[in-house]
Amino acid sequence: MSKFYAIFMLIILIAVEPGHCVKCYNCDSTSNEECAEIKKNSGIVPETCTPSLMASTTGNWLADLTRIEYFGGVEITVPMVCQKIVATNENGDTMTFRGCQLDGGKTDPCQIAYGKAKLQRGIEIAHCSICKDDECNGAVTARPQRLLLLTAGLASLLAVVFTRKILY
Repeated sequence: MSKFYAIFMLIILIAVEPGHCVKCYNCDSTSNEECAEIKKNSGIVPETCTPSLMASTTGNWLADLTRIEYFGGVEITVPMVCQKIVATNENGDTMTFRGCQLDGGKTDPCQIAYGKAKLQRGIEIAHCSICKDDECNGAVTARPQRLLLLTAGLASLLAVVFTRKILY
């Protein structure tokens, strides 16, 4: 039975995520056209979200909708999520913004963005979403290899169990 437990523990270790420092795509389509539709071979890579990374994302009208005031100094640890917003400004320019956002718990950051957009003349949000998994604000699948590895581990575990029953 020790092989059984060893394989079982290996499967558990593979399936469990260490900590929850979410990695999100951070870009906007005005400065990088690839941001509108991130492809597998894109040069845009996910970054570990921190409040300071989020606060440094400014400079365009859509990023300012998601901006928080960040007081420098010691980096604080707070739950983060990924966000994607597609919006149009008063000139008819459509922009995609992908970035980090504070996990609002019961407060929906998208509702806050919608409210801020109403206060600014001519900005209309067509899409806003929040997600909590690594790379979830991109167009590519976040972690298909984890499911494949878990399935292979489970199949190995079942093979050991059934082989043991047949031999004994």
